Amino acid sequence: MAMPTGEAVLNKMKENNVTHAVTVPDWIQIGLHQALVADGKIELVPFCTEDEAITAGVGLHIGGKRAVVVVQNQGLYAGLNALRAIGLDSGMPLVLFIGQFGREIAEFTPDPAKSQRRVVRILEPVLDAVEVPHWRIESAEDLGVIDAAFDRAYRDSWPAAVIFGQNLPLQH
Repeated sequence: MAMPTGEAVLNKMKENNVTHAVTVPDWIQIGLHQALVADGKIELVPFCTEDEAITAGVGLHIGGKRAVVVVQNQGLYAGLNALRAIGLDSGMPLVLFIGQFGREIAEFTPDPAKSQRRVVRILEPVLDAVEVPHWRIESAEDLGVIDAAFDRAYRDSWPAAVIFGQNLPLQH
């Protein structure tokens, strides 16, 4: 099954009233980055590190905005302390879009838990360990999980994650 386009993900963001996409750009979600730049209606805020992006995402919430933090799996690991402190310990709503780097193309494994690549294999167990609910997008039919992540994050004042298992197609 085909992954959703960046435009389709962008439309789900708009439906969930996202005002800002805070990101450390990643290759898996490049189609989303392209759609954000082309559309220009959601402010794209790039950062150098994931801990900065996570902190800024929560800061935007405190300032009355609605952000999504766009990173890849290995970047999430680098930002875990910020996620713990600012999202979990402070009980703040935060939606993370996580690109599953290392699972794409030649090394694609239907079950990430069976991947030969640790960076892929440990993502969901790490999210489980820090009590962050998460959903996978494996095809365009899974786009509804974005709504579930926003609902859960804002209902419970707690981080939630959407994992993109393969590359989002580039714009045409």
